[in-house]
This record gives sequence, C-alpha cells and structure tokens, in this order.
Amino acid sequence: MLNYHSRILGYAGLIPFIALPFYILWGNVSYFEGISYFTQYSAIILSFLGGILWHEGISQNKPVKQLYWSMLPSLIGWLCLIIVPPFAALIVLSIAFLLILVFELRTLDSPSWYISLRVRLTAVTIGGHLMMIWLVLQNR
Repeated sequence: MLNYHSRILGYAGLIPFIALPFYILWGNVSYFEGISYFTQYSAIILSFLGGILWHEGISQNKPVKQLYWSMLPSLIGWLCLIIVPPFAALIVLSIAFLLILVFELRTLDSPSWYISLRVRLTAVTIGGHLMMIWLVLQNR
C-alpha cells in the first residue's frame, strides 16, 4: 500500500514540471513568471530529496558524511534562486537531480519499486528542465 501511495504522490509532484512549460507556450503564464515558478518549485523538490538522504542517514546509521551530503541539495536550490541566472539555474538544477539519483542508487538500500519510481520521476523532471531550457533559448 505504501508503494501505491508513494507512486501517486510522486507522479502528482511532476505536475508543475510538466505543466509550466506548456503554460508558457500557451500563454497562460508569462515567460518570466513561468521560469521563476519553475525554478522555485525545482529548488523546493531538490530540497525535499535532500531530506530523504538526511532521513536515510540518521535512521540507517549511515556514515556522518551522508548528513553533510544531504544538505547540498537545499543549498544548491537556494543558491540557484538567489545568485544563479535563470538559464544557468535550470542547467544546475537538472544536473543536481541527476546527481542525487546517482548518489541514491549507490548509497541507499531501497526497495526495487522505489528505485524504478525514482528513475522515472527523475527522467520526467529532467525532461521538464530541458523543455524550459529550450524555451529560454527560443526567447533569447
């Protein structure tokens, strides 16, 4: 049952990554607002993934360095919002999602359903980032 609800909630979390690029294309939201909303949501979700690493680190008695690594997603997301220009932020955030997935695959002791879910969620998330990057390039 946990597996089912995790999938539903995980896929629901993809809605902004999928919808915002289309909202910009269709004119439902301005280009600048859409980019801003997308990067803000991306930073929030990146921080959420860091929380998963934090929980795994403390609950599974992992080496203390995992706690330090688990803080990076929040810091990367925050820096992308306050310092990094929007185009570069999209690139940095998409790379960060990929790196977190690789880190999880190498360090977490997760059930196979979770691993396959994370791979699919990350693929769609990065796809949304690529679409936003394309939109930025089209509006230059």
